[in-house]
Amino acid sequence: MVFQWFHSTAYMMDDEVGSLVEKLKPQFVTKWLKTVCDVRFDVMVMCLLPKPMEFARVGGYWDKSCSTVTQLKEGLNRILCLIPYNVISQSVWECIMPEWLEAIRTEVPDNQLKEFREVLRWVSSWMESL
Repeated sequence: MVFQWFHSTAYMMDDEVGSLVEKLKPQFVTKWLKTVCDVRFDVMVMCLLPKPMEFARVGGYWDKSCSTVTQLKEGLNRILCLIPYNVISQSVWECIMPEWLEAIRTEVPDNQLKEFREVLRWVSSWMESL
């Protein structure tokens, strides 16, 4: 649910409340998530997979009836919202991205692949910067 919160608040207005929420992320939440990753790396990875365990399917698109393609797009966008806060370490990235790419390859019909172009372009540029 914390990952969903990052995703939901990424699109807040740039006002007093939005500014306050953005200050909370690096000050408290990001540190906590990094600790979770250090202590329970496996749980962090499980929650970021395209098809996570049932306990990780909370909030956002998991609470709606939507297509697998929509779930994949929303899940990738959620991950992209975490990247600016350095929540996704190289080791987490190396565990989750093969799963994501395989899910896109096998679950997304050819006629809908174009919907992933922009997200994958951003992912590719981020990987080059590592």
